[in-house]
Amino acid sequence: MTQAKDYYENSTDKDSIRSIYRTGQNLEWKYDVMNKYAIHEQSFEEWAIKKLQLVGNEKILDVGAGNGRFSLPIAAKLKNNGGFIMAGDLSTGVLEESYIIANKDDLPMVHLRLDAEDLPFLSNEFDVVMANHMLYHVSNISNTLTEIRRVLKSRGIFLATTNSEKGMPELFSLHLQTMRELGIGFDHSKNHLTFSMENGEHMLRSFFNKVDKHSFDAGFEVDDPEPVLQYYMATQLYQGPFNDESINSDIRKLIQSTFYHFTEKALRLAGGKLRISKPVCAFICQYD
Repeated sequence: MTQAKDYYENSTDKDSIRSIYRTGQNLEWKYDVMNKYAIHEQSFEEWAIKKLQLVGNEKILDVGAGNGRFSLPIAAKLKNNGGFIMAGDLSTGVLEESYIIANKDDLPMVHLRLDAEDLPFLSNEFDVVMANHMLYHVSNISNTLTEIRRVLKSRGIFLATTNSEKGMPELFSLHLQTMRELGIGFDHSKNHLTFSMENGEHMLRSFFNKVDKHSFDAGFEVDDPEPVLQYYMATQLYQGPFNDESINSDIRKLIQSTFYHFTEKALRLAGGKLRISKPVCAFICQYD
């Protein structure tokens, strides 16, 4: 057994975040699986955006916009209605695909590199601010929420989405089986989700006097191990040990096939249909 290490991807280290999201590829692999095999016909993004009740003329900021899974469909709603959206991220590489699509479709959208803890905007500038599945990446959530509230207009809307501390239990179980089978030490004693479905409301109420929590299962269901492996390989759970040169290279090369084997076994035990649950939520916040 190798020394137990922490391979979680909910890092708050900015260099680590830039490395994980230096391009949009990992996000694309995940969303490809989630869209193709989703439990619900309506995507989580569509479901959450609908709760904003946008008119079309809003000035919107997407903090940690990534590959545009929220900002692109919103920009399409704003087009020809007078609104526009600023899509910012710590990593410019992850914004590239969104930038290309926005230019091609002539969307009212500006892309920029930004640090969520030091937003380069005037106070009371935006009607809507979003921070979707990213607040657990910032090193100081209080500073970030202070900045978000500063740039948000009074009675504006803040949308924050996040995962559950329970994570994706079925996927995590397959990962742990894989690590144990190969003798790779894995430290899973900590809760790495600093902003979660469970604790997020309490944090947000220090900054907003109205916080509504809405829950959703963004999981997927498959009858083939391949999509589960594709999702797994896009996570730091896989990439951490696979790229760890302190682990024997022959062992690292076995991670994929071993995970695939345990996924096949889980599929058989589940009667040919394996559900990977992913509890998530959207917080809709306002202040007077």
